[in-house]
Amino acid sequence: MSSARASFFGGWWVRLFGRADSVRPAVAAPAPVTVAAKTVATPVVVPLVKTGPTAEDIAAQRQAAREESANSLKEMLQLESLPMVVAPRVRTADPKVRERTLAELGNLKQIPALQSLAQGFMQALNRPEVEMDEVVGAIAKDSALCVRVLRLANSVLIASERRIEDLDTAVQMLGVARVRKAANALFTLRDAKRVTEGFDWRHLWIHALGAASIAEELEQQLRSSGNSQLHMAALLHDVGKIVLSTIEPDDYRDVLVAAWNENARLEDLERERFGVDHREAGVIFARHNGLPEVVIQAIAHHDRPEQAESHRFEVALVAIANYVSKAHGLGFSGARLDASDGEFENLPAWKVVEETCGGRPNIEAIEVEMRSFIKTLRVELRELREGV
Repeated sequence: MSSARASFFGGWWVRLFGRADSVRPAVAAPAPVTVAAKTVATPVVVPLVKTGPTAEDIAAQRQAAREESANSLKEMLQLESLPMVVAPRVRTADPKVRERTLAELGNLKQIPALQSLAQGFMQALNRPEVEMDEVVGAIAKDSALCVRVLRLANSVLIASERRIEDLDTAVQMLGVARVRKAANALFTLRDAKRVTEGFDWRHLWIHALGAASIAEELEQQLRSSGNSQLHMAALLHDVGKIVLSTIEPDDYRDVLVAAWNENARLEDLERERFGVDHREAGVIFARHNGLPEVVIQAIAHHDRPEQAESHRFEVALVAIANYVSKAHGLGFSGARLDASDGEFENLPAWKVVEETCGGRPNIEAIEVEMRSFIKTLRVELRELREGV
């Protein structure tokens, strides 16, 4: 790869995912808040107006999520059925496995599932002072995106009483930030549909898109100001899985099937096979491509936000959103929840939220409100996937 091309791929991530949010002003990421210095605004407590789900409701939800995840994994790996036994590929005996993996990661400049996002439309849309006419003109050239934007403008959460039928009005109503998110989602799934080395990563991106929306919803409930990079942090928290599948596709297929069959946790199988897990692989890739620190921290610590070195609150939101997206079967991340993941109300991330917000939020009320939010989100994600 030429130095010019390498430079391009090293910088397009930042141009792509920066959010010039027209709905609420972007603010600088807050400094980490310790327990002794609780200066952040008190959390917004959602009033509990409904009773929580019964044990039977939760069991039915988990069974449905498991069945949906199984179907997603089969589609992801292009399999008719999931094998119960994985043929061993002996890699752990080689002391240079980690060294070889790190060398391959160092040479990886981009991943196939995000290629089209670097193209003209997204570059134009990410300019700080992009003209509305230019946005409308770019959307009009892509029929799928045109349909997506009009459908979004006419959704029950956004539209006025009259139906929106022209792009100018739709873009004005949605704002550039929301249009950019819609384009991000559509283009990401479009690229993921192009199967590379036997993988179809659309289910993982549906999971990530769901987690990103959930994280932003949680942020709105818990504090008045927001971090404009939270969406990107949640969207890319599992990017290391795609990275590992890009450098060693056959081995990573085996790892995913073994994790599904509960041979061991996904991270442990990844380390045995590659010498690194998807979090470390994702961090290496993110640093090579100049991603913001909040994204790097979310990739590294989305399962243990209390260990994050900075942006602990944002990482905690990503951790909670990741859990909720899995629990409700929004796409499939490559690993399902198990007993070691714990229960929603006992997630370690809530302690980080409590430290940051100066008090423990009403978790039961948040869970009830989140169920209502996810009903709408599930429909939006299904429509998005079917429209690709």
